[in-house]
Amino acid sequence: MRLCLICIVLASAFGVHLVSANSAEALALQERLLEVYKQNKGAVVRVKAAYASGEVDGKQQIMLRVGTGFFISKEGHVLVSASRAAGANRVWIEYEGRPYATEAVGHDRLTNISVLRVLEPPEGFSIIKLDATEPLPKTGSIAVAITCPLDFGPTPVMGLFTGVEKRLGNKVFPTSYIRTSIPVDGGQGGCPMLDLNGRFVGVSVASIAELNGSFLLPVDALVRVRDDLMFSGHIIHGWMGFEVASKLLEDDSSGVYLSKVIEDAPAAQAGLQEGDRLVSIAGRPIDNVFDVPGAFFFTRANQFTSVEVERDEELLKLSVKTLPRPERDPVIAVEGDVAEEEAVVEAD
Repeated sequence: MRLCLICIVLASAFGVHLVSANSAEALALQERLLEVYKQNKGAVVRVKAAYASGEVDGKQQIMLRVGTGFFISKEGHVLVSASRAAGANRVWIEYEGRPYATEAVGHDRLTNISVLRVLEPPEGFSIIKLDATEPLPKTGSIAVAITCPLDFGPTPVMGLFTGVEKRLGNKVFPTSYIRTSIPVDGGQGGCPMLDLNGRFVGVSVASIAELNGSFLLPVDALVRVRDDLMFSGHIIHGWMGFEVASKLLEDDSSGVYLSKVIEDAPAAQAGLQEGDRLVSIAGRPIDNVFDVPGAFFFTRANQFTSVEVERDEELLKLSVKTLPRPERDPVIAVEGDVAEEEAVVEAD
């Protein structure tokens, strides 16, 4: 029965011939999925958050939000969706049917990530290691999510990694997101996703209603968010003080140019000028305006960042000391041609 189910899933996912239920390939796939699940289920928890939602007939009403989270340290730190934890009156986790109180370490609504600490962690829990050196998964490779749907315990779900995206319609993402064929709803937001080798790939941060799928924040971006949240409780975004625009070049390709350089900002002090064509930021190539937010995402405030520009057909490499981003400014202002069509992207 298990093998037949896997065959059906594979046929649906790949749209190709059925794998024989008795084949060595199907048996090997089943064993691999079971191994990935067994190795990681002990890190996955249900998250519950209580919010005050006004009064009815003089009585305070409480709204409950439910999601999935997972342990990332032996000290009891748990990673969850900020849409579940941020602003809640009380947040707790459930592990093997028992509730455990938590305290907030930090929240980042931009990436929909929160870090909590369990006050008295359960015995015997495992952790999911975050390795920022892991490469992005290949499109079409198998994804394994471990979620806590509704009131059920950790449950494996199989699907595909279906792409790496920087935007959806006119919504530009803060960094590259991994798209998957696994929908996340009914308490599954914030679940970890792994590949068939058991390597952690990313955490679900948004659902795609039209595509019946989800977006993941990749592990390298997640490590950057985790480090800031555990150090200061919030994300400190780097800021250089320039805006960019896309222009059509003579060979019909597009280039990214500095459309504005703020006076006395770090970019101006380093020698950047309006009209410079942006080539790279911190070694990350800039081919279109949607590459810019992702490159900025990994810059650190109060550190020097290399910026390559082309000016008068000369390639210049400048060192810019980034500052903490002013609250009034976006992470980066982007101008350019953006498709008008939109899909609904909902925070998990």
